[in-house]
Amino acid sequence: MIRSLAKKIIAYAIEDEYKVYRLRKTKLRIRIRFTRKYHKHFDHEPICPNKIVFDNYMGNGYGCNPKYVLKRLLEMPQELTEGLDLVWITKTPELLRPILPVRVRIVLYDSEQAFYEYATAKLWVKNFQMVHLLNQGLLKKPEQVYIQMWHGSFGIKKIEGDCGYLNADKAWLTLAKKNAAYTDFWISNSRFETGVYKRAFWGAGKILEYGHPRNDLFFEQDQLQYKRKVQEAYGIAPEKKLFFYMPTFRDQDHGLLQPLPYEKIAEALEMRFGGEWACLVRLHPRRVSPKQIEALKEQPVTDATMYPDVQELLAAADAMVTDYSSAIFDFMLTKRPGFILAEDYDAYEQVRGFYYPLTDTPFPLAKTDAELLKQIGTFDEESYRKRINAFLKEKGSVEDGNAAKRVADLILTQTGKSK
Repeated sequence: MIRSLAKKIIAYAIEDEYKVYRLRKTKLRIRIRFTRKYHKHFDHEPICPNKIVFDNYMGNGYGCNPKYVLKRLLEMPQELTEGLDLVWITKTPELLRPILPVRVRIVLYDSEQAFYEYATAKLWVKNFQMVHLLNQGLLKKPEQVYIQMWHGSFGIKKIEGDCGYLNADKAWLTLAKKNAAYTDFWISNSRFETGVYKRAFWGAGKILEYGHPRNDLFFEQDQLQYKRKVQEAYGIAPEKKLFFYMPTFRDQDHGLLQPLPYEKIAEALEMRFGGEWACLVRLHPRRVSPKQIEALKEQPVTDATMYPDVQELLAAADAMVTDYSSAIFDFMLTKRPGFILAEDYDAYEQVRGFYYPLTDTPFPLAKTDAELLKQIGTFDEESYRKRINAFLKEKGSVEDGNAAKRVADLILTQTGKSK
């Protein structure tokens, strides 16, 4: 309420390296140089030529594309990576320390130390724009290299510059464009995504169609290892099949997630595909709240929100449902049954917007719970696989299980470790 009132009274903008506050309907202006800290402490600070900073979705755990690139670097022969200073930025250092090897330095997100690591690193390796850091005054020196791998895929919902309501925030827009201009390499998984990058990131520069490192695991021969790992993590019997529900967030609605008829879905899956089914639900980070977590406890589901790696959940799942999450386009690579439940299709399209109609995806589309149950019951595997293959071909997919190697090689080249 206070913030809303302040916006009515005070106009806010970013002009070059200054934040400008103006009292509306007056000429009174206050200009604050928000890059002052950087200029004072880092203008003459040398760049560490072997330092690489990794950040997954603003410090959210160890996952997505940055994880699989770091994992690949750690698996490489020591003579290729010796001397690299590997830094992982996270909000939960205590959770990552048992997971990551000692040679990876773990730094608390949004700390003074994290700012220092960014200011002095040779490479930034990320999957989300860094507006937050730029708003704190971070600048990029010419010798620094920024690799952006993003966290989407063939996702249908519009992003960044293509999303009208985001661009209404002029201060955000200024920093988002600055972030795009700073980016040296964009990692794409398809001709389609390359086109999205060029539009949504204001003429994105050098785009490399390498594939998404996080999707390499779908090309591994032993897929059952991930199912066993997830079942053991949640005490699910090994004979049970896994149904995964992963809804995305709503830009202007932070209410509780409406539950699905989970028991009826399990029955429909059993009737169509056989076996007993367990349901896992994963909330989007922007929907996580104590009330929402408590609400999930009242449902016949397993809350997988805090599982460290969503890709392992996708690899473990026998079937999946989402509304508009691009994760289903990663899951598509398994060729297992995926469904879209879009109960608020019209409202969501009006606020966020789509790159193409939901009917153009390979996934059976439902707009009600009853339609979802019907789609499960009439699912045609052969037709579904044909639609997936046609979709991947039409979008120009380059996913082949070698994306992490390509990005790791790019990093070694940029640090002078590989010629």
